[in-house]
Amino acid sequence: MNSKLNVMLAALAGLCAWNAPVHAQNTFIYAPVPPATKLEMFETNTGTVLIKSAAVIGSMSISGGSVSVTCKEDAEPATGRKEYGIIIALALEQTPASEDRTVVDYEELDSLLKALDALATIDWSVSSLASFDAVYQTKGGFKIAAFSVRRSGTVEHSLRSSRMTKKIVITSSQWAEFRGLIDQARRKIEELRGK
Repeated sequence: MNSKLNVMLAALAGLCAWNAPVHAQNTFIYAPVPPATKLEMFETNTGTVLIKSAAVIGSMSISGGSVSVTCKEDAEPATGRKEYGIIIALALEQTPASEDRTVVDYEELDSLLKALDALATIDWSVSSLASFDAVYQTKGGFKIAAFSVRRSGTVEHSLRSSRMTKKIVITSSQWAEFRGLIDQARRKIEELRGK
């Protein structure tokens, strides 16, 4: 009799367990962000020698920090393959100081220069609404923008990387200086590619 009772209790417990809600365990798997540019992708090569070369083109002071442009060449001697680009570094004067770097492939530089020119001359004719934000973004997430928040206000310009929460507003003369750095880097890469 006692064994029948035990079997019935075990069956009842099993039935209750079967009907009980099951909660899945939260599992977070870290997945690194895939490289956005050809240059970054090239640098993920393993099992081979990579030569990474860089030359600072120049830097300039901006509101609350600085921006620098560095020319970059990566080479794989075993295959003779080379990739070119630039690094744009935004250094902010904070406590602690921070620097954010964005890679831009050589193939994107002409488009970036055209966008810098277009945004330099943008005016209120682009919109009849109260505000606008005209933005250009590279594959690596570097953003340049022209914007205005009031119809009667002036058009301002800004720089921002994909990891920054706020844009850095720059003057029109700083915009022209930044464009000059990008153009110098493009010409330097064209010299390297011509060798």
